[in-house]
Amino acid sequence: MKDKISIILPIFNVGDHLRGGIDSLVNQTIGNENLEIIMVNDCSTDGSDKIIDEYDEKYECCKAIHHEKNSGAAYTPRNTGIEACTGDYIMFLDPDDRYTLDAVETLYHAVKANDAQMAFGRFRRIFEYGGKVQKSYSPYLDNIERAYPDETFETENFIKVPDFLWDNVVERLLYGKTLEVTYPRDKPLDTIKVDNIEQEPDLLKMHPSIWSKIFRRDLIMDNDIRFQPFVSGDDLAFYIETLIHSKGIVFLNDFMCYDYYIRDLPDDKSITNNVNVRLLDELMESYIYSRQCTEGFSKEVQNATVNPHLLHWTYTWKNSEFTVEENKLLLSKVNRLKEIHRTDLKTKWLLSSMTTAIETKIKTSRK
Repeated sequence: MKDKISIILPIFNVGDHLRGGIDSLVNQTIGNENLEIIMVNDCSTDGSDKIIDEYDEKYECCKAIHHEKNSGAAYTPRNTGIEACTGDYIMFLDPDDRYTLDAVETLYHAVKANDAQMAFGRFRRIFEYGGKVQKSYSPYLDNIERAYPDETFETENFIKVPDFLWDNVVERLLYGKTLEVTYPRDKPLDTIKVDNIEQEPDLLKMHPSIWSKIFRRDLIMDNDIRFQPFVSGDDLAFYIETLIHSKGIVFLNDFMCYDYYIRDLPDDKSITNNVNVRLLDELMESYIYSRQCTEGFSKEVQNATVNPHLLHWTYTWKNSEFTVEENKLLLSKVNRLKEIHRTDLKTKWLLSSMTTAIETKIKTSRK
């Protein structure tokens, strides 16, 4: 194989799960001789540094990089990996998750055969202690149960409502109708192929999972796309930038390429399971950044870029406790987005509902 595929792992204190993540790469069906696995240690203190040095010595495809100072978030080691990689294609793995064994081979052939700049598939959300498995949300009908007959999947969307309600109520509130541009929605679809995001804005509605995607190197380098300095939401901003710049996009609707583990115990320390004001603050910053990136695109692209995530943000805010000062900060960020995101009446209504809810919370908290 002529092409080399770089896979970047940001690493900080994931020692208990790290070997499984790296093993899922070195055992890929495409052959690890075709891979460049870049493991960027962000000053781990649990022995993760020694584990990646071990893999560096054992496998020619593995390269360990050690930061001298902890950056405090995944965006810096991911950007370090981008600068260090030499592959023709670039992928990402969170080291406590797993690629399915044929993930790289299948995604590589999809992007290569279609002369596209990016390709991606679905992923499993595995609740390690709760025992359930969800299939990642897709706005398209699928035959994924037929593709994986031995597995049982629950469905997943931004605000944890049944798919029927999401498809027939929530989406209509957000968009007025399904954004059916190139592909129909009345039958299962295995593969979606478009030249650009305007041909299929629905692709923007899905989870911003950078780790279920393969990117051609020139897409990232020629457009100077890097992870923005957000503790949460850096993956969303990166995902949006790649989609709006990509010349050729392939989505494999019936292919599971990634296992995303939800370690759902009360003492779990992951940022996504521990809500604080910084998480919601920087998520909103990422929405503002992403919306600014879509200036000049259609209203449909702009809405699909931001609106589904606003529901997730509001759902998370509503189910969390914040001080008056923290709510004032969050209100200021929502108002910033409100100033630039004025595509239609539904969007204005959604953002006005958010600001009203926060203002009401601030007033009642003072009493």
